[in-house]
Parts: sequence; C-alpha cells; structure tokens
Amino acid sequence: MKNILIYNDISGLGNCSMAANLPIFTKLGHYCMPIVTASYSCQTGFGNFAAQRNSEIVQFSDRLLANRIPDAIYVGFGNDGEVLQGVTSVVSRFPSKEVCKLVDPIMGDNGKLYPVFDDAYLQNMKRLVTLADCITPNLTEACLLAGINYAELVNRSNEPTFLATCGEVFTDFLTKTGAKSAVITGIECGKLLGNVVLDGNNRYFVTNERVEVTYSGTGDVFSSVVLGELLNGHSLLTATQVAANFVEKAARATTCSDRRFGVEFAKVIDLL
Repeated sequence: MKNILIYNDISGLGNCSMAANLPIFTKLGHYCMPIVTASYSCQTGFGNFAAQRNSEIVQFSDRLLANRIPDAIYVGFGNDGEVLQGVTSVVSRFPSKEVCKLVDPIMGDNGKLYPVFDDAYLQNMKRLVTLADCITPNLTEACLLAGINYAELVNRSNEPTFLATCGEVFTDFLTKTGAKSAVITGIECGKLLGNVVLDGNNRYFVTNERVEVTYSGTGDVFSSVVLGELLNGHSLLTATQVAANFVEKAARATTCSDRRFGVEFAKVIDLL
C-alpha cells in the first residue's frame, strides 16, 4: 500500500475528479490523502455551477503532512492560478527519488483553454509540470504546454498515420516541458483512440476502439489508473494499456446518454 496525496476538485455532479480518484486508488490498494482544490455544485460542463475555492491549500497541506508523508502525489484540477501556485509550492518540497509525482494538467480541450482558465493559469501549469515524474495531458493540453499549433496538427487527423504523426511532433515533448515522462491521451484516429507514451528515450503507442460518446471524468479515471499501476510496480507502458482498456470498458458500460453526468466506471471497477 502506497500513500497518495491527492489534489483535485470535487463536484456534486459529474462523477469526475476526486469522485474518480478515491475509489480507483483504493481499489488498486493505496491509501488516499485527499485535499480538495475547490468544491463545485456540478462539473463545469453544466454551466450553472457554483464553486467554492480552497484559499488555504498550503495550510491544509501542512496540517496533513505533519501526520503522514506521501509516497506519491497526484495533481488534477487546480481551479485557479493562486491555488495552483500553492499546490506547486508543496509539490516542490519532495524530490522525485522519494515521491512519485503525477500531474494531469487539466486545462482545455478542442484546441482551447477551458473558459474558467486564462494564460496565467497555463504559465503556472508549465511551472508545475517541470516537477512531475509523469504527466497525462490530452492533445490540446500537450499542444498548449509545448507551444504547438493545435489547429495545424489536427488538420492531419484524417490521415491513417495521424497517431505516428503525433509521435513525431511530440518527439522533444519531455525536453520542452521538463517532465520525466508523459502519456498524451485521447488522440482520435478514425475508429481508434490513441495514446502516445513517452518514457525517457522510448516512445510507444497504445490504441483502443473509440467509443462514440465522450463522458465527463474519463481523463480522471485514466490518470488515476496510470498512477495506481505505476505504484504497484508496473511500467508506464503497461499502466497506460491497463488504463486505456479500463476507460473503454467503463465508457461502454455507461448507460446515461447525457455525457455531463460522467462515466459509470463503478460498473467495471472489479476489472482492476
């Protein structure tokens, strides 16, 4: 059992963020140390959400860490630049040789930042990912972090070799971001959904059949499985394969047609 310090928001509706982290880490045999970055009435896709930020993120961390030191740190939705700066200051205390740090740089999709974020948040995220042992951005977030033109890249998405193209485009991604390893997730390639795994000097591709409907929370589920499997001694490639397979099965098991309510991963959690 490993102790995981978790930074993420919690949403009343959406089945995402902390609601995904806690059961998955627990199922994989780990002890959860959650600190909420913000509380949301429902995930931001609903539009009419109310939110309350944690303005004392460092104080919460200090009180928690006085009682137990983590083996790993997971960072998800940071809410705003000030909260993210506080998280970064805590993460920076722990050297990678002692604590495994995974950052899911949740910022945007479809080539744009989410409306709740601005360029200052992006710059703060760029500082945080330099501290990470592994990051799990989607294609938009990877482009934002590396300064790559998303529109130009996805113009080639109809090509049968698009996943390999992404692999080439992100050849120096680790150098550009400062992260030690990365999984660039959710790359749509026709009937497949692909991931580019960058592990040191090694590059791998993991693909699954694409489910037509996309659901809230799949990224949180994916990154939680990746970190949980890494802490259980698996390679990044194996962890990615397990995570991708699990997310596909969870999406296929989801019966709610409104994507905002989230992926129903609990139906298949015994597969982990």
